[in-house]
This record gives sequence, structure tokens and C-alpha cells, in this order.
Amino acid sequence: MRIINLLSRIMNMVAGGILAAMMVLTVSDVFLRYFFKRPILGATEITESLMVCLAFFGLAWCAAQRSHLKVDLVMSIFSSRTQAVSDALTGLAGLVMVALITWRNFTEAIAIQELNIVSSLIKIPAFPFYYVIALGCAVLFLVMFTQVIQEIGKVVRG
Repeated sequence: MRIINLLSRIMNMVAGGILAAMMVLTVSDVFLRYFFKRPILGATEITESLMVCLAFFGLAWCAAQRSHLKVDLVMSIFSSRTQAVSDALTGLAGLVMVALITWRNFTEAIAIQELNIVSSLIKIPAFPFYYVIALGCAVLFLVMFTQVIQEIGKVVRG
């Protein structure tokens, strides 16, 4: 669990760096556009591409910190064991979904790389961002897997 937690934290720090880079790019683009009538070519495409990295590199850390939204209005009336069973079942369903997303993005990345698909203005290759999605989801899967194991442990212990 420590290695998975460390990996998700490193990816989150990378996401923070990406957010800072996006901020600098956007401020620079606005400044250059306003004062010199010379915007940065492709700033929107770069920002869109970096947004993928920002979102998917932060997912695993959010899950590791259990910072995702959870509505427990109804579940709070049940016993802790029933809550653990529910959490384990929803966690298993989530694992299946994240595994499918990870697998499909790896296969899509390979296909897009072979097709050489790029962005329209400055020709940013699309395939690395599919790998980013797959990597982010793979680490999310590991975090969720450890959490499901913990919930199953709670169910067994009673």
C-alpha cells in the first residue's frame, strides 16, 4: 500500500506542476494577446492536452485520500458491517469499470499511434494522452483494489 500511495502522490505532484504550467501558459497567452496582439500559437490545444494529464494524474491521489464524493445519507443508519459490505460491493463494481477504462485506453493509444492522429493546429500527437489516461486509471485501480481489500477485511472481522 505504501508504494501505491507514494506513486499516486508523485502523480498528484506532477498534476500540480501541470496545473502551474497551464496557468503560466494561459496568463502569457492573454498578456501577449492583449498588449502585443500576438497570442501564443496553439495555446488552446496545449491547454486541452494538459487538462487530460491534470485530471487523470490526480485521480489516484484523490481516491487514496478518500476525497471523492460520497453520499451517506441512507447508509449512515445501517451497521458498520453493512456499510462495509456496501462499500466492498461498490468498490468491486468500480474496479471493473476502471479496469475496462484502463484496458480500452491502452488499446486506443496503440490504434491512434498507428494512425498518427494529431491535433489540428500545431500537430500534437494524440496517443500519449491516451497512455496518460490509461496510466492514471491503472494507478487508480491499484488504489481502489487495496481499498476493496480493506473493506472486505472489515466485513470478515465483523
